[in-house]
Amino acid sequence: MNIAVMLAGGPGERMGAGRPKQFIEFAGKPLIIHCLDLYEQSPNIDAIEVVSHKDWINHVWQLAKEYNITKLKWVCEGGDTCQDSTRNGIFNLEGKVQDDDVLMFVMSSSPFVSEAIIEDSLRVCKEYGSAFACMQCKYNLAYTEDGISSTHINFKENHKTLNMPWTSTFGKFNKHFHKAYSEGIEIELRSYVPTLWVALGEPLYFSLDTPKNMLHATYKEDVEIFEAVLRSEKRI
Repeated sequence: MNIAVMLAGGPGERMGAGRPKQFIEFAGKPLIIHCLDLYEQSPNIDAIEVVSHKDWINHVWQLAKEYNITKLKWVCEGGDTCQDSTRNGIFNLEGKVQDDDVLMFVMSSSPFVSEAIIEDSLRVCKEYGSAFACMQCKYNLAYTEDGISSTHINFKENHKTLNMPWTSTFGKFNKHFHKAYSEGIEIELRSYVPTLWVALGEPLYFSLDTPKNMLHATYKEDVEIFEAVLRSEKRI
C-alpha cells in the first residue's frame, strides 16, 4: 500500500490570514483540498493520512467529506516542529500498516505535485529504499556565517535543491524515528527527514522535481500566483 502523509500542522502565520494557510481559499477551495485532490486522483496512492494542528482535526474530516476525499483514512495531531509532526504521522500508523507499506510525505501548501513526481518518487524508493525530490541548483551558493559576507563559493554543479515528497517504507521511517527520539538525533527546530537520514548515514537518493512544485504558499502575494497557475492547468 502507498500512503500519502500530508503535513498540515503549521500555523502559516506569514500568510497573515488569521488561520493556517492550508485552510485559506484559493480559487474557491481551501488550499488543502487542492493538495489532497492530487492524491485522491492519483492511481499510485491507496490511502491518505493528514497530520493537522489539533484545533483543525475535525475541520479536516469535514472538508474531506464535503469534497469527497475518500482515500483519507487517518488524521492525527501535529507537533511543535516539522520533525515532531513527521514523527506523529509515523507513530500514528503503528499497528495499522505493514512495514513494507510505503509512506510518501507531502505538503499541504503546494498543489503542484505532478503524477510524474509521484511515480518517480515511488520508482526510486523501490530501487534504493528511499527517495527525496530535488532539482539541480540554478545558481552558485555563497557560504556565510554572519549573513553579510562570504569567503567561500559552492558551485551549482555539485548541489541539489531539496523538496518534497520524501518517500520510504513505513518500517524504515518507524525504525529511524524511534532511534532519533530515543537518542536525541536531529530533533531540533530546523531538523527534518533529510537531515535525519544524513545523520544516520543514509544516502539521499534523488527523485524527480519540477520548478512548479517549488511553488509553496507562504505570503499573501502567493494567492494570485497560485490561482494563475491553477487556471493555466484548467483546474479552476
